[in-house]
Amino acid sequence: MADPPALLRRRELSLPVTAAWASRERLLAYLAQVDRPLTALLARERLTAVAPGAFTYRSNPHQVLRWKVVPTLTLRARWESEQLEVRSTSCRLVGLMQGMDSLGFTLEAVLGAEETGLGGWAEVGLHSRLLTNPIGRRVGTLALEAVLDRIERRVGRGLRKDLGAWLGGGKF
Repeated sequence: MADPPALLRRRELSLPVTAAWASRERLLAYLAQVDRPLTALLARERLTAVAPGAFTYRSNPHQVLRWKVVPTLTLRARWESEQLEVRSTSCRLVGLMQGMDSLGFTLEAVLGAEETGLGGWAEVGLHSRLLTNPIGRRVGTLALEAVLDRIERRVGRGLRKDLGAWLGGGKF
């Protein structure tokens, strides 16, 4: 059986850090902790560590038509080539009607230190036979853009706050 069609969306991420005391080396040291920056990016109360660098993340429920869907992701984070890499290894969408269980979700993101702060990208994807339908593609595109919006907000809020605390409480 052929793989279902995929719909991917990617967004560049940036967190400017202009304080002189926040050197590239210090930013790298923060990201190299792996678990700390990941927990700053995701809601701690919905994140469960299963091993170093491995987590289960249970999202807030989303209303999809008449179903309440709860995405549950297994994530793997690692420090590689001076970058924090995060990838989903599995996803369950609890609450979908029978027959829609072929809907898959993927996440991949990379953050690194740059001269002007943190930068990287996030890519999210849906994989389903439902994407052959123009309406399905449109709904999927809107859903993926909403996920990327949320990731961008978490970089600008949660990661910024935790990085500032780790660097000594300074503002940047």
